[in-house]
Amino acid sequence: MRIYIHREAHDEAEALDSSAVGSIADELTLEEGELVLLEDQDEPLDTTLSFEAAGVDDRAHVFRGRRHPIEVSVEYNTETHERQFGASTRVERVFKWAVGKHAFDLGEVDAAEHTLALPDETVPPGDVHLGSLDQATPGRVAFLLVAKHRHEG
Repeated sequence: MRIYIHREAHDEAEALDSSAVGSIADELTLEEGELVLLEDQDEPLDTTLSFEAAGVDDRAHVFRGRRHPIEVSVEYNTETHERQFGASTRVERVFKWAVGKHAFDLGEVDAAEHTLALPDETVPPGDVHLGSLDQATPGRVAFLLVAKHRHEG
């Protein structure tokens, strides 16, 4: 079984060929306080189990790190919405929440014309995990909901 491991402060995933018998903690050589979350999930996996026993599928993506959950804020038109997400949550999921009815409630056309940017106006790819974006402010990630045309060439 192949698992893709994402980590705090790392942009790229590492591939791990997992045995069916070793615990997640042993296979990843976890350090004290590290958690493992399945991609886009808010609850950590039981690291005493194997990946297979924990319900992790072949070619799944997991996130390992110490910071969980992540406090996320999104600002749009001088209004800010905040919510906690798991460190393994992808930017794409935060965007869907931000444009949806629980935050800014943008229509489909308006949502398609916007994207999430970091405060320095860098636009992270949708598949980046929140736990990879909080180096400057551990446990917190702030986004701006901005028009895409500002960031397209």
